[in-house]
Amino acid sequence: MGNTFQTTIELPILVENLNPTKAIATPLPKSMTLKIQSSGWHLLNIKLSPNLRYTIDFSQISKHDTIFTYNDLNKHINLPGDIHIFETSPETIYVQVDDKVTKTIPILPNITATYREGFGIVGPVLTKPESISITGARSLLAKINSWQTQPVLFSNINAPVSATVPLLDTLTLEVKRSHSFAQVYFDVQPLAEKTIDNIPIEVNQVPERRTIVLIPPTISVIVRSGVNEVAPLTEKDFSAFVDYKSILLDTSGFVQPTILAPKNIKIVTQMPERIQYVVRK
Repeated sequence: MGNTFQTTIELPILVENLNPTKAIATPLPKSMTLKIQSSGWHLLNIKLSPNLRYTIDFSQISKHDTIFTYNDLNKHINLPGDIHIFETSPETIYVQVDDKVTKTIPILPNITATYREGFGIVGPVLTKPESISITGARSLLAKINSWQTQPVLFSNINAPVSATVPLLDTLTLEVKRSHSFAQVYFDVQPLAEKTIDNIPIEVNQVPERRTIVLIPPTISVIVRSGVNEVAPLTEKDFSAFVDYKSILLDTSGFVQPTILAPKNIKIVTQMPERIQYVVRK
C-alpha cells in the first residue's frame, strides 16, 4: 500500500452560491473524471471518501465564463495532499447564467406496446398529471416545449394498462421539475368490426334555387375499434356530408362524401366510396 499507483476517479459536480433569481443556462456535466497518482493508502482513502466533489462556486463566476478544469484545482476539489493530478475530463466547462423563470409544459409518454392477437389500443395514451412545471434559465426553457417519460415497453397486452413511469432524468443541474414520475394509462380491448348502414348524406351550402339529389342518399361503413366502443354504435352516431363546392368542381358526376365518426372509431370501408348526384334547378 506504500507504493505509488495511478488510477482514475469520478467526482460529482456540485453547484454553490448561485443567485436565487438566476439559473444555469447551459447544460453542465454531472461528473468530473480525474486521472491521479499517489500512494496506495491515499488512493484507498480517496476511493472510500463520500464527500469528494468538484465544486463550481457561482459567486466567483461572471454571467458568461469558461472554467479550465485543470486550473486552480484546489479551489474546486477537496482532495487531500500528496495527490498528483495528471488529467481532467472534461478539460473545460462553459458556464452561462440567465434570469430564472417557470413555465408549464405537457408530458409526452414514450410508450411502445405489443398486443395479444385480437387485441389493440383504444384511444390515446394519457398521463397524470398531463403537464409539469419546470423552472430554470429563461433562454434554456424557451427551447423546451414538452418533457418525455423514460422509454417503456409493454408486451403481449390484453387488458387496460396503468403504470407509474419516471420522467427523463435530463438537465438535472439546470432545470427543476414539479414531478419526477407520471401515471401512464391506455385502454386495451378485444378488437371488433361492425357494419353501420343507412347513414344519411347531407349536402352543405346549396344555393336557394338548387336541389341536389344523391344516388343513393345514404351510405354504409365498416368500423373497427374496441368491442366496448363498437357494440353500441348506430347510424345516429355518424354524419356524412358533401360540400356543394365539390359538386361544382366535379366533371364525373360522382363525389366522395366526408364521414365523421365518434372518437376512437376507425372507418375501415365505406360503401359506396363515391355517390352519384343530380343537380336540379
